[in-house]
This record gives sequence, C-alpha cells and structure tokens, in this order.
Amino acid sequence: MESTNSAPALLENPRSATLKRQRKWHPRGFTGCLNCRQRHVKCDEQTPSCANCTRLHKKCAFSLTFVPLSVNNPSSGHSKDSAISLKRRHTEPVIEADEEAADDTGNYFQWHPTSSDQLALQLPLDRQIVPASRSRDSPPLFQLYLPAQFQSQNDMYYQHYLMTVSTLLIIFDTTSDSNPYRTLLGHVGSEHSDILQGTMEALGAMHLSQLPQAQNRSHHRKAAVSMYTHIVTQLRRALAAEAAQPASLELFAVCLLLCMFEQMSATDASWKAHLRGAASILRSMYSPGPATADQNAGTSLTLSSESLPIRRFLVSLLSYLDVAASCATGEEPLLPGDYWESLGGGWQYNLGVPDSTTELDTEKRILAQVRSAWSRVMSIQTEIGIFAKLRRTGLCPLQRDTMYNDLVQRLRNWHDSVPDAFLQLVNLDGIPEGASDDQVKTLTITSCVQSYALACDVYLERAATRRNRSADPNDAIHSVVDRILTLALNFSRGLNQLAVVWPILTAGIATIDPDKQDRCRMKLNGMRCFGFKAGSHVIVKFGPITDRIC
Repeated sequence: MESTNSAPALLENPRSATLKRQRKWHPRGFTGCLNCRQRHVKCDEQTPSCANCTRLHKKCAFSLTFVPLSVNNPSSGHSKDSAISLKRRHTEPVIEADEEAADDTGNYFQWHPTSSDQLALQLPLDRQIVPASRSRDSPPLFQLYLPAQFQSQNDMYYQHYLMTVSTLLIIFDTTSDSNPYRTLLGHVGSEHSDILQGTMEALGAMHLSQLPQAQNRSHHRKAAVSMYTHIVTQLRRALAAEAAQPASLELFAVCLLLCMFEQMSATDASWKAHLRGAASILRSMYSPGPATADQNAGTSLTLSSESLPIRRFLVSLLSYLDVAASCATGEEPLLPGDYWESLGGGWQYNLGVPDSTTELDTEKRILAQVRSAWSRVMSIQTEIGIFAKLRRTGLCPLQRDTMYNDLVQRLRNWHDSVPDAFLQLVNLDGIPEGASDDQVKTLTITSCVQSYALACDVYLERAATRRNRSADPNDAIHSVVDRILTLALNFSRGLNQLAVVWPILTAGIATIDPDKQDRCRMKLNGMRCFGFKAGSHVIVKFGPITDRIC
C-alpha cells in the first residue's frame, strides 16, 4: 500500500524526486584509465589494473596521448552564471575573504595599493625572512605593492605575474640572473604569444586570489577560471592545427605554466594532465614528423639558436616537474633517462640559470658545481621512482637486490664526491651569525641539494622495504631524517623554503617523533602564504601521500 500512496506524491511534486537524485558536486578527474573515464567513475589509477577494471574483469589501459582538459567555450560577455558553473567544475568552491579571517597565514602579506607606476617586490635587507618556527606576530614575509590604477584588469594580472609570481616560481631569484619566467614572451616567438600571455595573466589572477590579505579574492578567482577555460580551448585548437608539424615552443611553455596554475588552484593531481601534454610536445620537438611545404620557417623555434637558452630552461623545468610527479605517485617518469642533460644541455632551472646570468667567475664556478650535483641527484631520483614502480608491480628477489644495491652505491658515490662547496655544511646546524651574503647563498643552495640527496636515501629505503616508518630508534634512517630536518628547517628561509618541500615531506613521513612531525607540519603550513595549494592536504597528516608509493 505504501507504493501506491507514494506514486501520487511524486507526481504532485516531481522536482522532489529530481533533487533527491541530484549528484553532489565533486572535482572532476582527468587522469584515470580509459574504462573509468568512459564510464564517468572515479579511478584509483592503480597499475597494472585499477580496482574497477579488476572487479569487472576488463583490460585496464591508460591513455598516453595528451588531451587538454575539456571546457566549455565561454561567452564573449563572460556571464556570471557561466563563470560560476565553470568554477564549480574545475576548482574548489570559492571562499570569500571574510570567511578566511581565521587563516593562520593572515599576517604573512601586507596589501598596500599605492600610486606608483611600477609594481615592486620588496624583500627585507637581510633576506632571511622566516625562521624554522614562525609565530603570528613576526614580520610579514614580504610586502606586495600594486599601482592604484591600471589600463585594464588583465594588465594588472600580467604585471603581478612579471614582478611577483615569476619570483615565486624560480625560487632562487637573484639580481645577477635574468629570470626566464619574465622573458618568456620575448624569446619563444609570436605565433601563439596571445595564448602564452593569457596564461601568464591567469597565473597572476589565480595567485592574487590565493593571498590571504588580497581584496576581492573571489573576483580574482572568477577571472582566473574564465581565462583558464579560454586558454585551454585555444590550446586544444592550436595542438590540433599543429598535429602534423613540430610543436612550437610557445605551446610547450603554456603547458608548463598551466601545471603551475593547477598547483596554485587545486589540491588534486590535475596538473599532471598538462605535464603529459608538455612531455608530448617535447617528444614532437626532437622526433618531428615530415615537414610540410607551407610550414612557416619563422615560427619553427624548436632547435633555432635564438631559442636555445629558453628551450634549455623549459626542458629543465619539465624534468623538475616530471621527477616530482614520479616521486609523489610512485610512477615512472614520462620521459626516460637524463633528458635534461641530453636535450637541455645541463641543469638550467633554479640555482642560477647559466644562459641568462651575469655572475662573477667564482660564483659561476660554484653554481656550476652545485648544478652538476643537483643533476646527479635528479638522475638518482628518477631511477628510484622506476624501482618503486617495479617493486610494487612485482620483481624477483634477484632483480630487486641488484637494483637496490646499485642505487645504494650511486647514493654513496654522490655523498663521497660532492664538490668542495658542500664541505662548508660539515658540523653546521644553521647559518652562522655574521655570515657574508656569499656564504649565506652558498650554504642555502648546498643545503637544499644535500637535503634532496638525503631524502633519496629515505625514499629508496621506503621503496625497498615498503614501510613508511621504522620503529627502531637505532635505525640508520633516523639519523638521516634528523639531518634532513636540520638542513631543510634551519638553512632554508623566505622564498627558498619552496625548494625543500619534498625533503620535508619525506622526513615527516619517515619520522615517528611527534615533535619532529609538528616541526614539519609548522614549516609546511607556513608556506601556504606563498599562494600554492597543491600538497596542502598532506600537511595535517603525512600518511596519505605514501599510499600509492609503497
């Protein structure tokens, strides 16, 4: 009898049935297997077969072809309804500035609109901005000054990208270097310059929306999402038009900047879709198809001498993100080998950019040695990522022991053959008082690289034993963790903290000491002020990040 009474009720109010069946909003994924994406279900991305395909006895396959995120083409008027719908599909719900009053990073930035015609980023004179532990009452990290008037809103976002976001992205930004993020537009050509500049403007808008003290944060976020959808649509068309030709350097740069955009705005791994796109473009650069008769030689910037410095920088940036993704997911890198050496001519990202530097000869020599050491660490990280993937999918004991011993030996050789610049770190637990600017710079960059090398020791041990932590207080890995925390927490300050996120996460996962975990959590929590959101979900609890690594 209940069924006969319920049917008329539904007929009287048909909307109630519709509302009950309405799906709750959730972030859309773009990185699952082909079957899960076709069925529009969540994929756990396990390899060689995800849980859904295993349950349904289907062949699980992941697409290696890059397809940018599909978005609706926004209307010319950028209506409010379309902006809100796009925002809900691609980003988190907007949090108004008033709702963020309790943000623990509220004192990191001071927002001072001025009448200046230039946008300036001012750093404290001592450049040592953030101690290992930070209180709310300490001075702000740095102050951002925006001109009171701009010709257009997009111009404001573009200037914010040039003068502020570019510094955050390169991390080690010095007066002797020409920051490649600022000079991209003038070095990669003009065929797709509108897409590249639009990406820079979107980055500026999204970064403003992430700053705790920025005004109209929801407005900046809407503008960033609107520009993002337009850029992705243009990118899809440009890639389709150049399917039979070598991809341009502009589109390569666009994909890498979109990775940064997603890292600012999202807490998931959606940025890896753009990373795969950048890898596909790089492959097409060095293994292009047959040249077409009507190809414009002026836009073929792939291997030209004029674009060589910026191309090397972009290849190093891709490898940096590629290795980071491999360490975070336990998957193989997208491109094999030390391609930043063979294709990029050596390490060109961070720690000084050799092709755009005016440093003194002594500084060049020291930085060249540190970059070479960093490149070797990156190579070892890549091999550990491959080992972790094979270890998880199945290795015979002989293969496992052979690969493990080889990686242990490579790490030991690295520590035994470090350049003389690293010897300054011996018996130091922090930057000594009265150190000169050159000493501070050397200690900062060498501590960063050495913390990565030590984190590789922890990462390798975790991949080999498939354990996150060791309860044995005498275990050798504990002394390694202690040294990582000393280097990462005491030597890296200010913007330089952004370079040691992975060593801190690795040490925080490995340690069983609650006090050390709190120190890692405090350090990572303090980095939220820089406007990057990716990875913030693992700050409170270190365990989830290793679920798929081990």
